[in-house]
Amino acid sequence: MPPFCPQCGVDNPANARFCDQCGAALIAVPTPAASAPTSPVAPTPVQAAVPMQPASAAPAVPATAGTLICPQCGAAAIPGEAFCDNCGAPLNAPARPAAPVPQPPYSAGVPPQPAYPPPQPASYAPQAPAPAYPPVPPPVPVPPAPAPYTPPRAALAPARLIVAATGVAVPLPAAAQAVIGRGDAVSNFYPDIDLTPYGALDNGVGRRHARLAVQAGQVVLEDLDSTNGTLLNGQKLAPRQPQPLREGDQLVFGKLQLRYSEV
Repeated sequence: MPPFCPQCGVDNPANARFCDQCGAALIAVPTPAASAPTSPVAPTPVQAAVPMQPASAAPAVPATAGTLICPQCGAAAIPGEAFCDNCGAPLNAPARPAAPVPQPPYSAGVPPQPAYPPPQPASYAPQAPAPAYPPVPPPVPVPPAPAPYTPPRAALAPARLIVAATGVAVPLPAAAQAVIGRGDAVSNFYPDIDLTPYGALDNGVGRRHARLAVQAGQVVLEDLDSTNGTLLNGQKLAPRQPQPLREGDQLVFGKLQLRYSEV
């Protein structure tokens, strides 16, 4: 009898091992033996049992026109069956997709880039210490330039006596000393600085009234025991006592007034 399916009870072809309806494993139904006359039967030699190969090891059947191939084990199946008789796999299942073949990466025409060595850590050479220089000495103050040397005064000139009444300048001689007075033709005496032209006789100027001299670079005035005396800035001079003169000093010989000037 053909094997029936214990799962759904459908009869299947005699050589089927799995149900064409639900794919369950089939159970073979034994065929009843026919009655026969009893006769001695020679014993049949027992052959060694051949182990059953698993369904997955079934040899592949070359595919022909109209032949259905099991996608699981590759065995030929009867057209119209839902499950493989060899392995029980569903025959209408889609074939297992083939493994994708790896493709080389798309370069899009980019030229090969040069390989650069990996960056190296920057190394800094130790800097040499700065050379030690000796400390700069403080600047030495420059002494001011000495004043140009002026030799000490040795002459009365270029000083002058200015007559107060007229403003006339009486120059002094280029000598270290000079006598001031009035000239006398009778005695034939003429002093170094003759004040006769400026009213000396009328103003009581003596013939040897006073003297101008240079002492230690300074012009001094000395009264020579005159009769009418000599005044310096309103002060009467003691005879034979030299007094220094300065710019603008007022001098009076008798009554004749003059001014000392070095300009």
